[in-house]
Amino acid sequence: MRDEAAPLADGRLLDAWEAAGELAPVGRPIALLAAAYRRDFGWLADQPLGRRDALLVRLRRALAGDRLDAVAACPGCGEAVELDFSLGMLWEADGPDPAGDGPDGPRELTVTTGRYEVRCRPVTTADLAAVRTAPDRARALLERCVPHARRAGEPVPPADLPDEVRAAVEEALVAADPHAETLLGLRCPACDTQWWAGLDLAAFLWADVERLALRTLREVDTLARAYGWREADILAMGRTRRRRYLDLVTA
Repeated sequence: MRDEAAPLADGRLLDAWEAAGELAPVGRPIALLAAAYRRDFGWLADQPLGRRDALLVRLRRALAGDRLDAVAACPGCGEAVELDFSLGMLWEADGPDPAGDGPDGPRELTVTTGRYEVRCRPVTTADLAAVRTAPDRARALLERCVPHARRAGEPVPPADLPDEVRAAVEEALVAADPHAETLLGLRCPACDTQWWAGLDLAAFLWADVERLALRTLREVDTLARAYGWREADILAMGRTRRRRYLDLVTA
């Protein structure tokens, strides 16, 4: 049975933070989810981005609460626009069950336009990792997500699909996985410019995990210096008792 209230507590948080920190940024959210919910890294990496981000929201709410503070630069005047909103307003409060199997890997769909029939699937984290060094990432990503394409019944390489077919495929993928990208509608109070800004859930979660991990390390360091206790013993005593000792040390 997983601990939904504290999926990355104390020692597990430090272990996950240390392990994820060794990976490229694209792999860090998967490492955190794998540690938090004890799921296979490969299985998580092969889930559609919308499912992955729903799990990231669930983990972030458990670790740092529902409110999220952010700052965006206005594209019109450069003014810093402060944001404060509820993740629950953007996502269902519960989301998918981290322990549930769900669909193993991305589901396929077929897009038919003109004489073209294209089989495609939603983008996954594994896809993002595979194309992160490609010269044209958008093109490489689309080609990875199109396993088969035909024109009038004859096979066509994904690279040879005309622009209008590519656009139809991209539109179908957005409809199939609408939460793969989270956009916020913003307005600048200084110049009244309006724009859409993407919300990088993985980056926010990583920042929270790093902040919590460093705070835990500082607590361990303070108590180890004061009492000579081992890290494992300090983490094992639980947060409430540990903070009571910290109050005594810093009083």
